[in-house]
Amino acid sequence: MKRLQDYFSGYVALPEEVINFLSQNGKIKHYKKDEYYIRENDIKHSSAFLLEGLLSYELLNKKMKIQIERIGTVNQYIEGTKHLYSRSSAEVAIRFLADSTVYEINNEILQEGIGRYPELNFLNHILKQQALNTIKVYIRIPKLDREERLAFLYVKIPELIGKLTVDQMCSLLGYTDHRQYYAALKYWHNKDQ
Repeated sequence: MKRLQDYFSGYVALPEEVINFLSQNGKIKHYKKDEYYIRENDIKHSSAFLLEGLLSYELLNKKMKIQIERIGTVNQYIEGTKHLYSRSSAEVAIRFLADSTVYEINNEILQEGIGRYPELNFLNHILKQQALNTIKVYIRIPKLDREERLAFLYVKIPELIGKLTVDQMCSLLGYTDHRQYYAALKYWHNKDQ
């Protein structure tokens, strides 16, 4: 709870009653590498906050191959449905790429807290904006030349440097083979020289 409180306090001072609300109604959960938080088209009526670790949002393509849509890093918000006020699935699988720790809370309880505490409402808006900013990065990647994609990702989300396998990077960045990845890596290393 302390990590969650410390991160949130960077945006707004949380009164004791809000801290108690989050402590009493949420849980810290631990997940192992390759464990799923949710499978594609399943619904999990909870929201979570990634305290440590790494996760991927994945889809199955036509060839039944996993395609990574985006990566979730520490201090990011995770939804088990389309959004906090939805009861339908997000249509992606969420899988942990490293041993991870999350704070998890039921959506209805979180909605109640957002309605009751202005500080939680404020934090909800901040977390939604951060999620939108991250999604914008992943939307832009396919529009870039292949060799520029890796450099763009590392500039925008530097905490990913060295965290993914070559196959994961190829899936995320739309590379069809390792040669494209290594050409992009060379471009990244030579970019500022």
